Amino acid sequence: MLLTTKKLKILMNTYWMLCGAVHQANVFYCYQLISVIFNSFILITITCYTFFLYVRDGNMFSIVTEGAWILTHIYYVVVLVNSSTDVTNSAIETSQMICKFTNSSLDPVLRRKLEGFLLQFPHHNARFSALGYFPMHNETLTAMAGAVTTYLVILIQFQAQPPSI
Repeated sequence: MLLTTKKLKILMNTYWMLCGAVHQANVFYCYQLISVIFNSFILITITCYTFFLYVRDGNMFSIVTEGAWILTHIYYVVVLVNSSTDVTNSAIETSQMICKFTNSSLDPVLRRKLEGFLLQFPHHNARFSALGYFPMHNETLTAMAGAVTTYLVILIQFQAQPPSI
């Protein structure tokens, strides 16, 4: 019982420290995150379009070079987003461990603290966000890939149009 109480208090403190650290990082890095994501989106779209043009022309050296740049830009975004996803998942795991203790027999003081935690939990999450516009999570990669594909198709369609006389 004493071990469970100590463990629960440590988990709750860890969760609040993690939320505080993520909040401070969001305040400090929010402009940088939105800039990096937007810049990466533009670079990936332009590089993919240039890759298409080189494939159409058959320039092998340029195809390899642009392909390497595409992979580099994608890898950069994946590493950035996966790091924030790992932090968010750690916070979720910590909160789930705390919630598992609700069914165990606890003293009334600790139970009230736990109930207070459960009430505050939905309002204090440990998620990185890009200036508050969208969370930095793995779903961001899917959305970004969809947007790049859409813009790439539009650019290719404009390229394929014959010149009007």
